[in-house]
Amino acid sequence: MDSSGMQLKGLHTIHLALRDVQALIDRGPKQTLAKKQLIQKRQADHEAARDRLKQARLLADQKNLQLKTQEARIAEYRAKQNTAASNREYDIIKGQIAADEMSKSVLEDEIFEALEQIDKCQLEIAEREKEVAAAQAELVRYEAEYAAEKPGLEAKKTALVQQLASAESCLPANIIPDYRRQIQAHGADALAPVENRSCSACYLQLTQQLFMELRAGKPMFCRSCGRLIYLDAEADE
Repeated sequence: MDSSGMQLKGLHTIHLALRDVQALIDRGPKQTLAKKQLIQKRQADHEAARDRLKQARLLADQKNLQLKTQEARIAEYRAKQNTAASNREYDIIKGQIAADEMSKSVLEDEIFEALEQIDKCQLEIAEREKEVAAAQAELVRYEAEYAAEKPGLEAKKTALVQQLASAESCLPANIIPDYRRQIQAHGADALAPVENRSCSACYLQLTQQLFMELRAGKPMFCRSCGRLIYLDAEADE
């Protein structure tokens, strides 16, 4: 590898390292936002469970009220039955009592189911509360972890920016404008090593003449993708 290739490889390495560090720095706020959104979802799930409990209790109360009404009506029929003026009236009242007793039995089953649903809702609420607490604890843990890591990441970024400025100062002045355009468009991928005599970014095969010029240290941009290319290792002619 010629000295030009070594310089460009070093420059590329700095760009890649800087991108990685910046990604780690940017990841903190993104993760924090995601964890806050998860807390909001867990809280919404908890509130929905509380609403279901309210509905279950309301249904149970309604069924209980219906049951009391039914029981009162049965008691009223029994009183009428005792004072029936004829066997026919007695049998009619008896049939009404039987029908209401059947309805009462259905209501009792429905009340039992409603009470079971209340128990399930209460268990679900307890689970949702645990999920909310766990999500909140995870946010606190992550924010503390990121706060501890961020100064080191920022220091590393500062050092890399300084190294980048030093490495860029070695670039020939005539390629700086095109280099800046590529950096603007592709970031750390603005540079690409040549592997097997091809641009590793777009796989364009270099001609023998271009390959020899590159080996001689001539700065070169890929004629296909525009990347600033360099020799990463010795290649066969």
